[in-house]
Formats: sequence, structure tokens, C-alpha cells
Amino acid sequence: MHTPTYDELKKELVRALDIHIDILKDTSLIDPEHLDGIMFMMRSFGFMLDRAPKVLLEENPEEMNFLMFQYYSLLSELKYNLRLNYPHAHLQQRSLEEIVQLFPTTYEKEMKVWWEQLTGLHVDDSKQTIEIEDLNN
Repeated sequence: MHTPTYDELKKELVRALDIHIDILKDTSLIDPEHLDGIMFMMRSFGFMLDRAPKVLLEENPEEMNFLMFQYYSLLSELKYNLRLNYPHAHLQQRSLEEIVQLFPTTYEKEMKVWWEQLTGLHVDDSKQTIEIEDLNN
């Protein structure tokens, strides 16, 4: 398993930003019953992508690796939280879970390995004591 290059990660990040922008521009109506879940999802995207412009401008491979590790980790947490707390929330006739599945995870495993090698810490795929095996299906 190789660590992705800066350019590979940059393309992945740009895809994630593009999907996020598409969600924002294509949303014409929000059902008030689903607002809590939608706001949770959007705030989560904000935390996931907050540093992206700065990292893209700096062109620092180490910062890109860290940002993408954080992006993949937070995306995984968001999937768990939406499934557990907002399973019925929808936006534009799609479940929030379906929307989040659109975000790329091409190098998720490689970035976990990168983090483990950098820190010596093991990254577990479960959230606390909960493990959802079919999360990526």
C-alpha cells in the first residue's frame, strides 16, 4: 500500500469540495422536519473542509496528508451519526446517508496507515463500542 501523492489527494479534496458546493447550490427547499439532521450534516462538512482552502494554497504535502486523514475520519463519524441519529432525514428526495455516500473515500485506508505509521497509534474502524459493518455499502 502506497501513500497517495499530493496531487492525488488534492484531486480527491477538490471532488469533495465540488460535491459540497453542488449540495448547496442544488438545494431549493428544506423540509422543517428534517432541518436538525441537515444542519448537523452541513456543520460537519464545515469542520471537515474548513482548512481545505489554506492547505490547497500552501501546497504542503504533510498538511494535505493530515487534512485528508482528518477528512476521512470525520466523514466516517458523520456516516455513523447520520445513520444513528437522523435515519429518516432527507434533502432533495435523498436520505442524508445517501448524500454523504457521494463523498470520495478513495485513499481512506492509505491515510489511516499513514497516520498509524506517523504516530504509532492504531485507528479503529468502530465508533466507541458501536460497529456497523455495512456502513460503506
